[in-house]
Amino acid sequence: MKKFARVLAVIMIVVFAVTAFAACGKGDKNSDGSTSKVKIIEINLTEEEYAFGVDKSQPELLAKVNAFIAEIKENGKFDEICNRYFGDGTPIAVKSAELDTSKDQLVVATNAAFEPFEYTPNGGEDYYGIDMEIAAALAEYLGQELVIQNMKFESVCLSVGQHQCDIAMAGLTIKPSRKEYVTFTDSYYSASQKLIVTSDNTDFDACKTKEDVEKILNTYNKDVKIGVQAGTTAQFYLEGDPKWDPPFPGFAVTCTPYENGALAVQDLVNGGVQAVVLDSAPAECITKAINSMGFNDKINRFMEVLVEQKGYVKVVEGLKNTLKIAVLGLVIGIVIGTLIAIVRVLPKYRVLPRFLNTICSGYVALFRGTPMVVQLLVFYYVVLPLLEIRLPSITVSIIVFGLNSGAYISEIMRSGIQSVDYGQMEGGRSVGLSFSTTMLKIVIPQAIKNILPTLGNEFIVLIKETSIVSFVGAADLYVAFNYIGSNNYEFMVPYLTMALIYIVLVCVITLLVKIMERSLKKSDRRN
Repeated sequence: MKKFARVLAVIMIVVFAVTAFAACGKGDKNSDGSTSKVKIIEINLTEEEYAFGVDKSQPELLAKVNAFIAEIKENGKFDEICNRYFGDGTPIAVKSAELDTSKDQLVVATNAAFEPFEYTPNGGEDYYGIDMEIAAALAEYLGQELVIQNMKFESVCLSVGQHQCDIAMAGLTIKPSRKEYVTFTDSYYSASQKLIVTSDNTDFDACKTKEDVEKILNTYNKDVKIGVQAGTTAQFYLEGDPKWDPPFPGFAVTCTPYENGALAVQDLVNGGVQAVVLDSAPAECITKAINSMGFNDKINRFMEVLVEQKGYVKVVEGLKNTLKIAVLGLVIGIVIGTLIAIVRVLPKYRVLPRFLNTICSGYVALFRGTPMVVQLLVFYYVVLPLLEIRLPSITVSIIVFGLNSGAYISEIMRSGIQSVDYGQMEGGRSVGLSFSTTMLKIVIPQAIKNILPTLGNEFIVLIKETSIVSFVGAADLYVAFNYIGSNNYEFMVPYLTMALIYIVLVCVITLLVKIMERSLKKSDRRN
């Protein structure tokens, strides 16, 4: 273990050193002497309207939200909020309550990586942005407690459409396909898409109109990659969408979707894509931050966010949720897996009807035959809405992880039970023990000794798989560091730190399993 730790330390030092060398090697200046890395082509490629998406089953909420929008536009409240992000005002933090179905709450679905409309600066617990301040004012207007569910952008409208949230507030463009899930309110903001390129790209310098830009885009083929935030207007603009008004014809380029706009622009800097199409307001925030940040600034900024601005709170919360989901999921999996394993080995003892074995085999095939992310999405967005049940996303994640783990552990446990000599069962029965007592007191303890390393591996898999829970608005370790990166527009240091934490977790789990193995071996020798 000591040798492994030393090797791990060397690997991490090399990774950080190589990354630092590569970053520094790029230099701080462009060929023209400028220090900027990217630039915005100041031409509107689209004209669109933002609105909020309301649950179709709540027409009374739609009417109240429309009345609220009209009121804040008339009394100047909306302009006051916008001034805090586009003018000289100071943004106000918005706090989210915990979801509690026994309370009168307004549950808002958002994607907090879209500054200045919704974001969590420094990865903290407080929300900021135009939409978030409007959400807080709306909740007060309705006399309800505000609950904010932060999730991937693609899941925002879906969560409202499946009645998991009341309203979607995420810089949403009014689009026909989204109307299948939500009912849009009146528009509250006019937006547009703009093109971002590297500062040394001169292809669009002479462009004066949208048609000039599109003429150049039409000369590109599929070898040219252009990044977008997944599910946004930019993706429909590049790929084409006949349902848009007017229709988007699309381009021959390769559209590359990213989880958020900051990642897309960062990949542009890294050379992964040749351009990015992004909403104009977030584009301004992202390019300004990226152009002003050198390598040393990345380190300093990360430490400032993590320590001075208490970004560690978000990390600790994410780590706690990661461990909670993985540990409780494993416990549920062990219980389910053990029961299924017993049922599946019982037919040879002729104790239970064989149809139970068939049911258990079907369960195992179902959960082993589909990805866990699919199971999570189906359970949260299909099963729960059909049952008209609303549960916190962390609870849903634990249940799904437990059900999934149960299928795998059942096979692990079954092989462990079958590895125990049949004479152990016969010996127990011969001294008068019942079948269940013999199984629980003699066979299963020996089986667990045999499968302990494999159970440890299953726990490690669950730890790493928690990174998918952001699809349903849960916040784990990955989400914590992604928020820090998204809201500071710098991912290298947060992602390397996250990788190190995952490696440490795996090493600790591996060490604990080895200690348990040695303890059990000593017990065997004493016996």
